[in-house]
Amino acid sequence: MTRLYLKVFFTFWLITAMIIVATNVLVHWFDLAPDTKMHKTSYDKDYAPARRLLFQMVGSAINRNTEELIQDMRAMPGWSTQYFYIVDEQGEDLLDRPVPQGVQALIPELTSIKPYGRHIEGHQKIYGRYLSLNDGRKIKVITVSSTHDDPSEADIMWQLFISNIWPLLLVSILICGVACYFLARHFSRSVATLQKATKQIANGDLSVRVSPHFAGRRDEIASLGRDFDHMTERLEKAMLEQKRLIKDVSHELRSPLARLQVALGIAQQRSNGSVDKELDRIKKAADYLGDVISDILALPVHDNGGWELDDTLDLRALLETLMENYGAEARRKGVALVLESDLEEALVPTHGNMLVGVFENILRNALHYTDPATTVSLSLSADAAQKPDDPHYCVRVCDQGPGVPAESLSDIFQPFYRTDEDRNRESGGYGLGLAIAQRSVALHQGTIDAQNQPEGGLCVRVCLPAVSES
Repeated sequence: MTRLYLKVFFTFWLITAMIIVATNVLVHWFDLAPDTKMHKTSYDKDYAPARRLLFQMVGSAINRNTEELIQDMRAMPGWSTQYFYIVDEQGEDLLDRPVPQGVQALIPELTSIKPYGRHIEGHQKIYGRYLSLNDGRKIKVITVSSTHDDPSEADIMWQLFISNIWPLLLVSILICGVACYFLARHFSRSVATLQKATKQIANGDLSVRVSPHFAGRRDEIASLGRDFDHMTERLEKAMLEQKRLIKDVSHELRSPLARLQVALGIAQQRSNGSVDKELDRIKKAADYLGDVISDILALPVHDNGGWELDDTLDLRALLETLMENYGAEARRKGVALVLESDLEEALVPTHGNMLVGVFENILRNALHYTDPATTVSLSLSADAAQKPDDPHYCVRVCDQGPGVPAESLSDIFQPFYRTDEDRNRESGGYGLGLAIAQRSVALHQGTIDAQNQPEGGLCVRVCLPAVSES
């Protein structure tokens, strides 16, 4: 359940509930009900709660017979019966209650000639109305409240309103809550689908499509989904064409480069040392171009690479071999290579020797950028953060060089990317080694990332899934 869903749901529900409650309260507070407008023309100081209650009871009783009226009275809350009395022509209360003295004083004043009257006795304000029920029986409806001089005055109408309306309000709020739930779910689900697809594109998956999720819809969200798919389709096509173009151009450059290198070798043999310096520069440039072309051709065009993980590699044995191969280069710079691991072996699925190139690139970078007379540490461990049923092995290669600016840590895995300090050939690279490593690790369903060490230097971590025991 997303935060957007919760925001939409609670916003809709709160606004709807406030409208329901506010509408009912305002109708009661300003006495806007149709059956009360005929009784009241203005708010005066004498418009006491008991008078409002009298108008309400008269409007309700005039369309009932005696039996129905008694049932209505008995259905009212027990605390409310102290505020009203309905007496017959003999002055007896229909609920057989004793009639207070103030009420008895008002009863004789209510007649067919003078159907409305009031009486004040102490703190009590008493209102009465003479009327005929639809069965012909004559009754007198009398309501009682306290005067404004009494600080304990209670608004009987407000209390009756709350008592009668809260079940309706509760049901209304629950119904609007259910409606808002489905409405919020409808809106947030569409946005969540687009958000998920956007994240997949950001991670390099341009094959994602969202139109099937909006099948049958003709609103703006469905139109946005179609435009989104059109955009990703064009992006995917453009990216594939770009990758193919680079590979095709690189492949076509190999033939003239090979002829150039052959001619260069012949020229070196025939120069008799007169232009060796110039020929060496040409050779370095040709070798550099050959390395760039080889690495470009090593970049996978398709995400699946067109192959399966059909081989097994021991990471510990690989790291030990690389340390031996690069030991001489490390000693020339005064760098110590150290391997830390408690594992006897760490088997991972692979294809050919692709992982060999991955760790060669990482170790070569570490040796190049670490400061002289320092240590490059390699560590191999089982990843404790993974689930027990999904074991991984992680390799960390840490140098003691200048590190990488924090904002560039994710960019160093992009093709041809270099930090500002290393944008020259003499830096020892051209921005493809880590890009090839990232692509190769992704094809092995693994992850690769880089972090700066607090004490200085860069650590590159590669995590790969272990060979399944089944």
